[in-house]
Amino acid sequence: MSHFTEIIQFAVDREIEAETFYLEIAAKTTKEAMRGIFVDFAAEEKRHQQMLKGILISKETALQFKPVADYKISETVEAAKLTDEMTMADAFSIAMKKEEEAMKMYQMLASDSPSEEFKKLFESLAVMEQGHKAKMEKYYTDVAYNEVW
Repeated sequence: MSHFTEIIQFAVDREIEAETFYLEIAAKTTKEAMRGIFVDFAAEEKRHQQMLKGILISKETALQFKPVADYKISETVEAAKLTDEMTMADAFSIAMKKEEEAMKMYQMLASDSPSEEFKKLFESLAVMEQGHKAKMEKYYTDVAYNEVW
């Protein structure tokens, strides 16, 4: 197995973990709206798996993800525990921390990468995860601050 294949398979495995994680949140909640949101997130992770598997076939390393602003909200919030009684804010705090971890992992892999090609690939994957993180942060702020009012 080439380094390229190993890297992409590693990314696919992380997307599978994220899909499973979001389905676990969906299964734990009793709130229909929250369940639907996390089932949608799981489907998005599934699409990312398929995109990465396509890269394995095409060997195309130039990924194009639009960078988004990073307001670092997840870096200031403690992740809640995954329970049946969690609020929507709790669920989004868990999800945004998970996306933050994935983003930081790819950033670290990019900085430690032995080749420019792999560095760019990991940077692109970090941007993809940053986009996920931004989406979770938006949902979190929408519900967390709404719950305060």
